[in-house]
Amino acid sequence: MPSWLLQHFLNPGFVMAGTALVAAPIIIHLINRLRFRRVRFAAMEFLLASQQRNRRRVLLEQLILLLLRILLVLGLMLLIARLILDPSQLSVFRGARTHHMVLLDDSGSMRDRLGDTTAFGEGVSVIKKLVAEGSRRPGTQIFSLVLLSNPEQPVFSQRDVSESFVAELDTKLENLKPTHRALSLVDGLNAARTLFGDKEERGSVKHLHVLSDFRQRDWQDQKVLSSAAETLDGAGVTLNFVKTVEQRHANLSVTDLSGDLQVAAAGVPVRLRVTVKNFAEQAATEVRLSVFQDGQKLPMTLTFDKIEAGESAEREFDLVFDTPKKHDVRVSLEGDSLSEDNSRLLALETSAVHKVLIVDGDPSGDEGSYVVDALAADPRITGFSPQIETVDYLRRRPIDEFQAIYLLNVADLPADAVDPLEKYVAAGGGLAWFVGPSIKTAFYNESLFKEGKGLFPVPLETAPRDLPIVEDSGPDLVLASHPIFRVFEGQENPYLDVTRVAKFFPAAASWSRDDQARGDDVQTIATLRNRQPLMFHHHFGKGNIITCLTTCGPAWNNWAKYASYVVLQLELQKTIARSDRQLERRLAGEPIELSLNPSEFTDVVEIVVPDSAGERTHRLQAAPGALVVPPSGGTSEKPETSEPPKGGTTNLRLTATFRDTDLPGIYRVRLLDLNQVPFERWITYNFPADESDLALATTELIRKQLGEKVRVSIQEPGEFSWIAGRDIGSEVRDALLLLLAVLLIAEQFMAYRLSYHHRPSPAAR
Repeated sequence: MPSWLLQHFLNPGFVMAGTALVAAPIIIHLINRLRFRRVRFAAMEFLLASQQRNRRRVLLEQLILLLLRILLVLGLMLLIARLILDPSQLSVFRGARTHHMVLLDDSGSMRDRLGDTTAFGEGVSVIKKLVAEGSRRPGTQIFSLVLLSNPEQPVFSQRDVSESFVAELDTKLENLKPTHRALSLVDGLNAARTLFGDKEERGSVKHLHVLSDFRQRDWQDQKVLSSAAETLDGAGVTLNFVKTVEQRHANLSVTDLSGDLQVAAAGVPVRLRVTVKNFAEQAATEVRLSVFQDGQKLPMTLTFDKIEAGESAEREFDLVFDTPKKHDVRVSLEGDSLSEDNSRLLALETSAVHKVLIVDGDPSGDEGSYVVDALAADPRITGFSPQIETVDYLRRRPIDEFQAIYLLNVADLPADAVDPLEKYVAAGGGLAWFVGPSIKTAFYNESLFKEGKGLFPVPLETAPRDLPIVEDSGPDLVLASHPIFRVFEGQENPYLDVTRVAKFFPAAASWSRDDQARGDDVQTIATLRNRQPLMFHHHFGKGNIITCLTTCGPAWNNWAKYASYVVLQLELQKTIARSDRQLERRLAGEPIELSLNPSEFTDVVEIVVPDSAGERTHRLQAAPGALVVPPSGGTSEKPETSEPPKGGTTNLRLTATFRDTDLPGIYRVRLLDLNQVPFERWITYNFPADESDLALATTELIRKQLGEKVRVSIQEPGEFSWIAGRDIGSEVRDALLLLLAVLLIAEQFMAYRLSYHHRPSPAAR
């Protein structure tokens, strides 16, 4: 019998037997209807004629009697099996064998503090009450515990509930802690469906108790979640959602800590940005942030006068790192209900100096000198070390050491210079183009533009064009909102009005000026007053490219004559400077996956993990794997048994995976090269900002997202009647007793009416 029907009875074991007894009155009725051999005589003919006239009435009365007897048997079965009309209000413990699976949410928001406990602690208390009640019914209850962070591997799987198991469970629960991760309830529901299907006893009642804080962010347009719940409901699993948090708490969170890390240099101020979001329903005032550098608290405090409800606020600050090495920065708020999101870490590596290559297409000119003066008039202040070279340098020397490359008025490039330049930019290097009178437009269009797939963003006309001087025409430049134009921002900024462009190279007339209509990666960031595009920003592989269709020096414009030119070049460097060498930033819980070249590194890997008591070191041994290199030059991880794509090659790699990354902090990966020289890689893990939103999902919202097809019980925080149960079947029992009495009276009346009763004759009387 389906489990959805069995859940309506306290003693479901009697349901099948009682239902089978319904056949008894039917059999008796059929036996009484058996016809015997007919003997015709006159008196019987008279009786048959009389019976024929009353046949329909007699048949109807007999069917009514049969129905009354069937209802009597069913009524007795319902009374003995103890029918319950609303099983959602009933204790989850029945007389039948019942499997209780608990899906415990251990995401980061379950660390929300509720007085002396947490949302996770409330969930643990519910589990203890549930199992304690089940131990009072030995031999009938089965228990499974699944954590949302690892639903495929239950903590307990189909264990018989007994007194000894209660003690074992208490010990296990004491050691359980919530994670710092953002988790998906869909994964837990899907895993529960699989676990219920594995070796599940037929006919047993199945309950899934989901213990969670049920945050509103998790219940917005969750069609996948509804589908998973509907699948469980269709499989006969009773869904029971148990809330562990009663009210929403105010919460402030440090959601981001970043900065101009790509240009960080020793002794040079590094501009950092911190973002704080107010997840409360009221505005927060006088919010203070402490700053720590390399573990030491700095004598500075960042203050936010007011952060509106649901809004974010940003502050910038500068830090100086004296030595060229890896450093860490931490900002911290005062404690609140969710203190784990009050801090944010950042790891960065400062260089002694950032090398910039400037390729000047006209050695006799002085275009490159203007860039040198802007970037490194004093390297101790900017941290840049420009180097002017000719085009041949791209062919003769490696360029991977440079942070960015400028190409100024370069006529053309030999083929063996284009290839290393493309590889450099694709790997993350930065490139800046400035045109001039020497460039060959045919080469740029064919070998650099490459129909939108090359290093140059637009096709050019064959010759430059003058921008006529028009009195009272306003500024020559119309700038988009882009970081490199920060110096021109402000209502009373004089730099934009005095900047003039006399000559430029126009883009080809066939090239669409509408960025959205083209649908490519090229963004027009500056145009002239005649609506001709002047500057562009686009990507090539992992690298950034800024292109300007006028000169870098004062030959075709007057930029270099004003102080804004220096700021513009410094901001341009921040945009194009290679970022592929920045230290990694991840969210808590993401695994560390290593793929090492055995010709460079040994198979010994050490990972230094942050710990509340300090640090602990894990040693791993990388195992041989395979790295498949497609013909395009990219890489993709494949199993060792995988076939490489046609035209590709397969190289052996050493692979290792480390998954214990739940605790926020800096994880240090230590490797050894073949000469036993150590190499250390830092990875920063932070608390996910999504878990900071503590807004609660209402019962109405949960039911709406699940849909009308899904039957689910939702228990409010602190409500435990569903565990202990209450005698809600008394009204049904009284009604059944009254109904049975009525049925018995009616059955006796009909039986007496249809039976034969001898009446004595008047003479005898």
